[in-house]
Amino acid sequence: MAKLTIILPSYNHAGFLLERLQSVCDQSYKDWEAIIIDDKSTDNSVEIIENFITANPDFKIKWFIINQQNSGSGYNSWKRGIELAETEYIWIAETDDYSALNFLEELVNILEKNKNASLAFCASNYIDNGKIIYDSSKRTKDLNVNEEEYEVINNSIFYKRMPFNTYITNGSCVVFRKPSLAIPDTIFTNRQCSDIFLWSYLLENSSFVFLNKKLNFFRRHEGSTSSFLQKNKLETIYHENAKYLNLFKQTEKYTEFINHYIKFYVWTHKRDFLNTRSIQKIQIDRNLRFIYFYKLIQFTISKVLKR
Repeated sequence: MAKLTIILPSYNHAGFLLERLQSVCDQSYKDWEAIIIDDKSTDNSVEIIENFITANPDFKIKWFIINQQNSGSGYNSWKRGIELAETEYIWIAETDDYSALNFLEELVNILEKNKNASLAFCASNYIDNGKIIYDSSKRTKDLNVNEEEYEVINNSIFYKRMPFNTYITNGSCVVFRKPSLAIPDTIFTNRQCSDIFLWSYLLENSSFVFLNKKLNFFRRHEGSTSSFLQKNKLETIYHENAKYLNLFKQTEKYTEFINHYIKFYVWTHKRDFLNTRSIQKIQIDRNLRFIYFYKLIQFTISKVLKR
């Protein structure tokens, strides 16, 4: 049996598939098998995958699943792939990203040396139209890991910033151990944020590793989740963040949630200032609504005084 499963959740990424598949095939680490799940792509993704597999017999396919209907969320492919995986390690390689050829070798070796860590992730370059536009260094700066080195870090550091500002913004930069118990279904029911639910679930009783090497290339493009979020209302994100606080029992962050909601959602969607649906998602008593309007008045006054 292989040591690692590579899950490739495919959906309408025909323009990027060959680069991803080739970067998987050419990994210096070879002890892997792949599960490809196409979620009823409407482009020629399936044809590209089939042709690539035929042309590359060393590409080790465990499962190639073509859904008859679109599942409604790419995270359903994550869930199914994890359930089918029989290996110690898992890498979810999004099909619009690609990786350095030593990506798996570096991260698997780190996990082999650090048995108490449930996941390892590396730094990323963000690319658009083939050019690097920025990287993840600002997001991970406070982890204080020297470039080209790695550190094993306590899970409390990860939870401290969750769910508003995660260290991991792209699933393709992560390799993790498959848990011995089935992952609860609720982890994958969030259309936008199931990734942070998964990392948090995996880290509940373990540490994590950050490798400060840019071995992952996260593509920004029209139609990617990251691009979509910049153009559409963020209310769904806050609904899911509220669910996160409840699920992981971070009730002490309710006021932080309200402040964040006002600053990053309400202030850019001022007509929605009476919209307290996200607040009600975390509300366990009536005081939270009062706190929301009190904080909103405070924030508005501070903005007016700065003019």
